[in-house]
Amino acid sequence: MPEPAASRSSGGEEAGRRIVVGIGDSGPDQYSSALALGAQLSRQCQAEVRLVHGCLPRLSIGLRDEALERCLARGRNLLAEATRVLSSMAGQETSVSVAALPETGADALLQESRTAAVVVVQRRGLSTVGRVFGGATSDTVAAQATCPVLSVRPDQAKSNEQRGVVVGIGAHSGFLALQVGMAEAIVRRCPLTAVHVWDLQFSPTFGGGIDPDGEELAEASRWADSVLADAVSGVANSHPDVEFHARSVKGVIEDGLLAQCEQAELLVVERHRDAHLASIGLGTLTRNLLDHAPCPVMVTPHSDLGDHPASTGR
Repeated sequence: MPEPAASRSSGGEEAGRRIVVGIGDSGPDQYSSALALGAQLSRQCQAEVRLVHGCLPRLSIGLRDEALERCLARGRNLLAEATRVLSSMAGQETSVSVAALPETGADALLQESRTAAVVVVQRRGLSTVGRVFGGATSDTVAAQATCPVLSVRPDQAKSNEQRGVVVGIGAHSGFLALQVGMAEAIVRRCPLTAVHVWDLQFSPTFGGGIDPDGEELAEASRWADSVLADAVSGVANSHPDVEFHARSVKGVIEDGLLAQCEQAELLVVERHRDAHLASIGLGTLTRNLLDHAPCPVMVTPHSDLGDHPASTGR
């Protein structure tokens, strides 16, 4: 749907240097944490902050011109309020633009993700049932956006003890997340820790299971270490000025990542290759990390297998 000229600010913004912040319709309490993160990223990267509101309600069909204009007018008022809130957080040099779009919130942010460096969303406290039937804009955007999506909860206030970026690495995933995490560590001037969580399945028997013996555990540990080393070698060697750590951890992936980011300021993970096909957006692991991580979580698009050094012989 074409956008009315008055609903989008003009300007030749440079693609890739724009931080998009999603603005909902429930007041500052529902987006102030996202605004604060957007302001922080803007100061670190000298990037524009773009406040975006999707003016159409979910499942809206065939709005008349008068109804559409009312939705757009309300959206512009919401963005004006958000701009005032942002002005108290960002410096005078921060460039700010707004976009009230005749689309749903998810569609508007997905459209903006095509030219943004990152989309920042604030996660609401919906139950699982609420996400299934009411929809969760943050989940949909994280599952389908072209750029990384930074999700924050209101309870994730940064403390002076939080420092460092943690990146989750899988056997065949996480390379793009590692690149994004390195870029974040550089602008934040903090350490980067790459974490590969692994486990060894029990051997099946007729009566249940047999615990792996010491030799099996040692072999699995060596394999996990080699997976992690292959994944991180290129990125780590390219940035010798960044304090870098690599850890392979035995256990459940979710528990391992949550434990490793207890004192971190950011967790970066790569979404599942088929996340965009899921009925409610993201897989269980990513949703649990978004719900329970002590720090904001950045979800990147999946990287192609050919992007991984181990798969290309580099």
